[in-house]
Amino acid sequence: MNERKILIASGGTGGHIFPAIVFGKSLQAQGASVKWLCGSRELEREIYASSGIEPVILPLEGSPLGTKSITKIFTRFAEVIKAIFMTKKFIKSFKPDEIFLFGGYVSFAPLIVAKLRGIPVTLHEQNAIAGKVTRLASKLGVKIITGWPECEGIKSFEYFGIPVREPVRIARDEALKILGVNVPENSKIVGIAGGSLGSGPLSEILRKTAELCGEYEFVFLSSKEKKEEVNKHFIPSQWDMNPFYSVCDLLVCRAGGSTLAEILKWEIPAVVIAWPGAADNHQVKNAAEFVKLSRNSQTFDENDTPENLAKIIKEILTQ
Repeated sequence: MNERKILIASGGTGGHIFPAIVFGKSLQAQGASVKWLCGSRELEREIYASSGIEPVILPLEGSPLGTKSITKIFTRFAEVIKAIFMTKKFIKSFKPDEIFLFGGYVSFAPLIVAKLRGIPVTLHEQNAIAGKVTRLASKLGVKIITGWPECEGIKSFEYFGIPVREPVRIARDEALKILGVNVPENSKIVGIAGGSLGSGPLSEILRKTAELCGEYEFVFLSSKEKKEEVNKHFIPSQWDMNPFYSVCDLLVCRAGGSTLAEILKWEIPAVVIAWPGAADNHQVKNAAEFVKLSRNSQTFDENDTPENLAKIIKEILTQ
């Protein structure tokens, strides 16, 4: 029997890439030959490298529709055209039986080539509001599978969920040692997950919230440097999230689809703060879908007060 060949296109951010990696590795475990396509951002290469994968790199740094710079718009359109020809050449060589797209601008070139060559293609949408490439794919008759039971912007789709890494629970003491964090015994830990939570006005809200919740310990993930303050612990970003998730009694996080799917898998309650700059404001919808499925989570608007965030955190942790 011939080995099944699968091509997966995913890039841009970890929210697109990690589900693609998990899905691809599950296919490999079933005996398939899997190749990945990604863009040329350094972060994309780092994420794939952390999983031992060498993807085919397309000359794409972003969507032409994702910038207001005239120069970048023309540059990115040129990159898209080049990426289409590169993808066509690679597909001709690899001869995939099926192509899976995980949304974002990296999916556009393989979508076009797959439709032109008549190769079966499926697109996975991680957000509760369909992105631009997803909407185009839907109009082209591509099968769409979604990460959430609802997906605005498209009429026909199949709910699949978001592929996430299997939790590997680590004993609390060992996990804290791995993270390099010292906290009082039996204290409850609030994890602050995501670099964007630690910048700008929101950073001050989170710091003030920690001060208002002196009975808890706060671990801020994705700090530029490791440092300790009273009930606040700042640690660098982690590729392996198992130690971090293993110590958290509650998470404060953004509403990226993959992040929320992981938290659901770990069954950790969360306070979700939607990023207002997300395309089509999709994080607000993601957060709403997450709260429906989570047993004990709430949302918080970053324009609200630290006093109200502290109240929400205490309410969840005392239930």
